[in-house]
Amino acid sequence: MILVVLAILMSPDQPVAANEFGTVTITGEALAPFTGNPAGDPAVGTPAPEVSGVGFDGTPISISNQGRPKVVLFLAHSCPHCQREVPAIERYLEENDFPDGVDFISVATASSPDRPNWPPSAWLAREEWSIPTLVDDETFSALRAFGQGGFPYYVMVDRNGLVAHRMSGEQDPANLAAMMQALVDLP
Repeated sequence: MILVVLAILMSPDQPVAANEFGTVTITGEALAPFTGNPAGDPAVGTPAPEVSGVGFDGTPISISNQGRPKVVLFLAHSCPHCQREVPAIERYLEENDFPDGVDFISVATASSPDRPNWPPSAWLAREEWSIPTLVDDETFSALRAFGQGGFPYYVMVDRNGLVAHRMSGEQDPANLAAMMQALVDLP
């Protein structure tokens, strides 16, 4: 039985790296589902859940309230919008910086070897993605805890650990930087 499992894992048709799925721990209540409309979002002003896990290389990564604002970006390897968003952000960062005082963390989620652009670790390495990336589990626990919006999906959290804004879709990196600055400027 063990040999059969190993043969499946080693199949050249569907290579599976051991680190494409993480183990995540969620603390706190899940956010209300994101409907795609930031106006009247029921999650705004509520505590963001805290998530801990690891990056693709096994480095511990956490999304927690440490008195700093943060932007959490959920990315799916098969999402064409994410495939455009990642290099756009990297190009922006080649010439600009995001504001100091804001943590920017991404989450690789909705991963499946049956979908295009697999594996997510290779995709983000190819794009030279420089943002710390937590690897979600096979049931997308981190994504579900943050209200599961369309990809790319952003959740902005203020320094008090409260959701300030959520949005889906591609964002102009300069506008994203301005939104990050607004998070820094909040009391």
